[in-house]
Amino acid sequence: MAKTIPVFSKTSSAIGLIALVLLPHSGQAVEPTGPSAPVHLEIVSATATSRLACQLVLAHFVTQDIKPIPAGGETAIALERDLDDGTLIYRHDGGRRMAVENILCGLATNWRATRADLNLAALRAGQHARLRIICEAPKALSCRAVGRPE
Repeated sequence: MAKTIPVFSKTSSAIGLIALVLLPHSGQAVEPTGPSAPVHLEIVSATATSRLACQLVLAHFVTQDIKPIPAGGETAIALERDLDDGTLIYRHDGGRRMAVENILCGLATNWRATRADLNLAALRAGQHARLRIICEAPKALSCRAVGRPE
């Protein structure tokens, strides 16, 4: 019979729990609090017939669906950019400020297979205060950013 070897000893588990307690904010999710500036994101569906489904992926595994974008339509999202580190911030339901990890868009009819991660680097870096991302789907969805200087 094989001997079971514990992955963590009682000592390392206790140390991990103590470290968690000593971490700032006791491991709780905290809203960004630094100075920020407004930024504006536009997502354009340049698809001929398909609606786009987009989703904000926020910090702490929170997601927020964006209203579907009809073929040929667009939507605008107001965000903030943290002036210290470039983190993009979305005001989640109830006004809570949440860090934006990424934004995923895909064809509504086959979102999982067609989704694309939107490139928000220009907003994060402060290169643009406004960014327009145009999503096309000749075969697979592709999205490109078109920014405007601050």
